[in-house]
Amino acid sequence: MPLPQVECSGTITLDGATLFRECVKVKKVFDEFVLRECVEGIEFELAEKYKDFKGCIEPTLILKDGKILNAQIKDASRRKGLNGLLSPENRLRFSGKCCFKVFARDTRGDLIELKVKNIPSGSALSIGPDGELCFNFNVRRLYPGASQETFERLLHFIDKGVFELQCLGEAIIDEENNDFTDSTLLTSLGIFVAIKLDAEVQLCIPVFGYCQITDECTTEDFCDNFDLLDIPDFNPPQVDDIDPYCD
Repeated sequence: MPLPQVECSGTITLDGATLFRECVKVKKVFDEFVLRECVEGIEFELAEKYKDFKGCIEPTLILKDGKILNAQIKDASRRKGLNGLLSPENRLRFSGKCCFKVFARDTRGDLIELKVKNIPSGSALSIGPDGELCFNFNVRRLYPGASQETFERLLHFIDKGVFELQCLGEAIIDEENNDFTDSTLLTSLGIFVAIKLDAEVQLCIPVFGYCQITDECTTEDFCDNFDLLDIPDFNPPQVDDIDPYCD
C-alpha cells in the first residue's frame, strides 16, 4: 500500500499564529516492545587480550553495541476466523537475535571485555559468533487498535525492506552470589532487551520558523570552576572501603 502523500507547502493559521509547512526527514519508531530473561549459573571469561589480568572486577555488567542478527518480520494476521469471516486481528511476528558485547569494570573503573563461556540450556540466551551475549526472540505482536489502513501502512515499510530493527539492553547480576576466579566470572544474570522497529520517513509538519542560532562557545574561568570541585580524599583506603568481592 503506498503511503498517503500531501502537498507540503504554504501556510496555516493556528490560534492566531501563522505557521508554514515544512518537510523533514526523520526516523520514526513504529513499534517497540521489551523482553526479559533471568538465568542462573551463566559463565563469562576475560577476552583474549585480558588473559594476563590479575586484578579484580566489580560485580556489574555493561552491555554495549547491540546489534540484530537474522532479523525477520512477517505478517501473522488471522485472515479468517473459525466461522469463515474476516478476523480483525492484525499481527506481526518478529524473530531474530539481539547480541551485545559484554564489559565489566576493574577496581580502577576501567572497562574489561568479557566473552560468554557457558549458558545453561532452556533459556532465550545464547552465545554469539564472537562470544557476545545474545537474546533470541520470536514474538507475535497484536495491533488491536490499528485500522486496516494503518496496519497496511506499517506493512508498506516491511514489504519494501526499508525498516530497521534496533535493540537496547540492560543487565543486572546477583551481586551477592557471583564468583570471579581464574579469569572466569560465574553469576546469575537478569537481562532486559528493548526492540524498536523504525523507518526513515519524510513528514510534513507545521513550524513557527527557524531557531535563532546562538554562539555555543563560552569563556569559562578555570579558577572559578576549580573552586566548585570537591576536595579529593588524601587518605589511603580503610579496611571498610576494601572491595568485598576481591580476595
